[in-house]
Amino acid sequence: MKRQRLTCAASDLALGVRLAVGGSRKSWARLALQGVGIGLGVALLLFAASLPNVIDARDDRESARSMATKGNGPAPLLVEEQGHAYRSDYVRGLYLNARTPDAPVPPGIDRLPADGEIFVSPALGRLLASPAGELLRPRFPQKVVGTIGQAGLQNPNEFQYYAGDSSIKEGENAVHGWGAVQHSRGINSLLWLLSVVGLVVLLFPVLVFVGVATRLAAAQRDRRLAALRLVGAAASRVRLIASGESLAGALAGLVVGFGIFFAVRPFVDRIPISELSAFPSDVMPTPALTLTVIVAVPVLAVFTSLLAMRRTIIEPLGVVRDQKPVRRRVWWRTVPVVAGAALLLSQVGKLTPAEKPNQVPVVLGIVLLMLGIPVLLPWLVERVVFLMKGGTPALQLAVRRLQLDSGTAARVVGGVAVVLAGTVTLQMMLAGVEQEVQGNEKRQAAFNYLSVKPRQSADLNGIAASLEKARGVTGLHRIEQAWGELDRGGYAVINIAPCTALTKQASIPNCTDGKAYAARESTGLPAAQSGDVVTFQESGEKWTVPPVEVIDGPGNIPGLLVTPAAARGLVPLNVEFFAELDPAVPDAAEHARNAMASYSWQLHTYFGGQDDTNEAERVFGVIRRALLAGSLLTLLVAAASLLVVALEQVRERRRPLAVMAASGVPRGTLARSLLWQNALPLAISTVVSLATGIGLGVLVMRVFGAEVAYDWAGIGLITGIVVGLTFAVTALTLPSLRRATGALGLRTE
Repeated sequence: MKRQRLTCAASDLALGVRLAVGGSRKSWARLALQGVGIGLGVALLLFAASLPNVIDARDDRESARSMATKGNGPAPLLVEEQGHAYRSDYVRGLYLNARTPDAPVPPGIDRLPADGEIFVSPALGRLLASPAGELLRPRFPQKVVGTIGQAGLQNPNEFQYYAGDSSIKEGENAVHGWGAVQHSRGINSLLWLLSVVGLVVLLFPVLVFVGVATRLAAAQRDRRLAALRLVGAAASRVRLIASGESLAGALAGLVVGFGIFFAVRPFVDRIPISELSAFPSDVMPTPALTLTVIVAVPVLAVFTSLLAMRRTIIEPLGVVRDQKPVRRRVWWRTVPVVAGAALLLSQVGKLTPAEKPNQVPVVLGIVLLMLGIPVLLPWLVERVVFLMKGGTPALQLAVRRLQLDSGTAARVVGGVAVVLAGTVTLQMMLAGVEQEVQGNEKRQAAFNYLSVKPRQSADLNGIAASLEKARGVTGLHRIEQAWGELDRGGYAVINIAPCTALTKQASIPNCTDGKAYAARESTGLPAAQSGDVVTFQESGEKWTVPPVEVIDGPGNIPGLLVTPAAARGLVPLNVEFFAELDPAVPDAAEHARNAMASYSWQLHTYFGGQDDTNEAERVFGVIRRALLAGSLLTLLVAAASLLVVALEQVRERRRPLAVMAASGVPRGTLARSLLWQNALPLAISTVVSLATGIGLGVLVMRVFGAEVAYDWAGIGLITGIVVGLTFAVTALTLPSLRRATGALGLRTE
């Protein structure tokens, strides 16, 4: 018996699919619209399902190129790791010295580079060959003999190199192989939260629109359903057949979605932001998530169709809908909003740089807040239109129509509202992060010096001489450093230099030899205080901190600042040079780095005045344009859905519209009524979505612990797009209205 029921249900669904693909041009148009709407959502879900593979592939390649420093016998390879900062970019790489012919080769290259040879990544090769890399080329005088393959790179835009250098001496740099096991450092907590919010905000509208797309042009199926009842089909079977038509749209959406995914996939390596780019071969959804998408989309389509017809009475002579359903209750519709806000508020203050907040409350809170929009909107639209009285004839016609059937319009604009709210939230997050990044960049730009930290084996006098002769260097200061553990816990860095050098690095009023200074930290206290005992790890010697004068001011270097007279008994462990740069010389820091190019891996540099504001604006501009493009694409699908609903309503009301036109009602009044009919639900949904989006943005930024910023320009732009789509949908409805109000519209059977 159960098998027969399942067989009948399958045959009914199959018949619905046949009706969907074997009907008129309108049926094909509806199927195409459903396929595109659902296909866009499926494609986005497939890209999201590919993230685990992308991350795992990156981690695997990072592990494969990690160095194994332990092994039996003499080390076959000596390695020095060195990064070269170049403007806003950072070039990572290794200098290699092979001790034996069978020395291990790092992944991505087919042999070890000889002395004076270098392998570069494709991105680094393009940079060195371009005019933009002119000041970087002096640091890589080696002969380029090959390109690093995918196996040796994290992403397609990574700047990476392997250079041969026979001058490397044996020390703590022995390598016996590649592919050492290492623990993943994990993602930064702020980036993690931004990713979670982005995924939830972008993927949740997809689920809404999958449901909306399956309900397109439901009224057009009425006569077919009535005909099926007339030939003897039971009402339950007719509903299954109608669900089969939705299933056809879902299956078409799966095909379109996979097509979009595989069409876009080869171009993911062209994303200009390194952290967002990936190798096309890595972008492949996991089998479990792929199967979930393939099963969930058709199931959701069928379930949504059955849910939409729960108050539909299908009779042999037509379809009747219960126009007076039970009055919508508001109490349960506010539960998702209240619960979501409470969950997010529970995580405020729990975010630290080393620890991310609890994952479940954050994700669940965002989902509940987004879910509250389509749940609350039908009740809100119903209440507003039932409270509206009076107005122009066009407004009264629109309000009366919405009073009879506000649920259909509310469901369609609910998808628009979710997209709008999610876009507003992401815009606020981007604005807040961008404001913080740009503020840091502007503060850094005020300190125009280059820090040079040579290794202990480097020629300090030669480095100092090279720096003094470099173009744009106006002064050079030498600071000796030591570090150790405090007896009360913590770590102390001690900088020893004359007042002429210390005053260049910190705001020290009336600096005199024999004094010690400490910069106040974010806790309000200096790292080390008078009387603290510092134990130096290498020697085991102890040193008591002399009386310390606490200094305030932005940009002070951390730790203790000690003049030579106050540093008696201290044995410095390292030396750091601070080169003052002339701000009038373009790229003064790059010229100074090039002056020390012959020391390659023997030193590390940091430019305190690097202003990456333009680079930050470029990166955030790319993300903002991608967000706007995705939102616009989704809104276009929503507008198409709204257009189909409007055309269906004009077709359903063609006889009343023709009667009103014949009675003297101007067509302009009828056209304006259609405009109001589209505009009222959209206006209500826009207010709800803006309030929800801004509220969610504020809550998320509070969880971040960051300052709330409002991107009013972006919010205004996306709101203007919604208003423009309203007028566009109404304008496209006018030809159908003109035909419906003609004399032929009075004909009846």
